[in-house]
Amino acid sequence: MKKLFFILSAALLLLASCSAPQTSLVPRAVNTINSITLKELNLDRNDYEIINTVEAEAYIKYDSNYNNTRITISDDRGEFQLKYLYDKKKGWSCRYSGIVRFGYLANDYVVSTEQYTHPEEVARRLAIYRLINIVNEYGADGVLEPVISTNVESKGDYDVFYTSVKAKMVIVKNDK
Repeated sequence: MKKLFFILSAALLLLASCSAPQTSLVPRAVNTINSITLKELNLDRNDYEIINTVEAEAYIKYDSNYNNTRITISDDRGEFQLKYLYDKKKGWSCRYSGIVRFGYLANDYVVSTEQYTHPEEVARRLAIYRLINIVNEYGADGVLEPVISTNVESKGDYDVFYTSVKAKMVIVKNDK
């Protein structure tokens, strides 16, 4: 009897897991950088050095069919593609390729899977990620007053989200 109960329980568990919406973790890479204003810096001008102004950008293609049962979000460099498909019985599913790269300013880091479905958020995060990589190459301590702008343009069958991030890189001088 115990054996039959165990087999029936395992079968029910397996059936329940197969009928439930399947979710998977989208591969991602995350960078975070400190963003400060001149007022917050609270240092004398001799205490820090602005080494350069840098800019990064991202183009995101957003494509959906007329009844929004298929949505594709991809970047211009072919680094990733997210394809959302809607099935009346199973609901939404996501198929992906590549790695979604997200960058955050220290004061706006949020962990959420919903950001994958908003092309404007994907464009913003990708542009910030690219900016952070440039800043890391220079060995800067942070960025000063970043300016982020996003434009959306319809290209007929799809939309393009273009985000540009521009900031001054700062190195804090130390006495050692």
